[in-house]
Amino acid sequence: MKTIQKQYQGFTLIELLVVIVIIGVLTTIGTFAFMSSSRKSRDSKRKEDISQITKALELYQNDRRAYPSQTQTGTIAGCGATYTTECPWGTLFGYSSGTPATSVTYMMKLPKDPTDGQFYYFETTGLYKGYRLYARLENPEDLSIPQTGSKDYNVLCGGAGVFCNYVVTSQNVAEPSVRVP
Repeated sequence: MKTIQKQYQGFTLIELLVVIVIIGVLTTIGTFAFMSSSRKSRDSKRKEDISQITKALELYQNDRRAYPSQTQTGTIAGCGATYTTECPWGTLFGYSSGTPATSVTYMMKLPKDPTDGQFYYFETTGLYKGYRLYARLENPEDLSIPQTGSKDYNVLCGGAGVFCNYVVTSQNVAEPSVRVP
């Protein structure tokens, strides 16, 4: 009489572990690539925001023959009927009286930093004859970040010691020196 032997077909424990490790490695690589691309995307948004604010500041300077002043918290003080009221990030930059004849709008909405807890910083120089706009970029390999020293400026762009590392200046103002740690 012939005996029939059952053959089990399936994966061994080793094969399953190898597959699980491969899936884990691929997931980790994908997560880091996604995080890196998210940082770069937010940095691109910051640079575009700063560019748009710069254009609005140039319109303001063309109308008023000076750049707006700054507040102690680094926002623009160029709103209201006297153009001395603070314009918080995320609000209108200009003056709205309700009638088009007396309303001036430089920017419908001053952009906010895309990351909670971080903000842009505005400062004037030389009796409102120039300005600097600061931001904190997340991608450490970005070539816009200073490549020497502490790699950031002595200006806070967020709480808990988050210093700015990106600056755009008006044409007549020199870039500031980097922070000494």
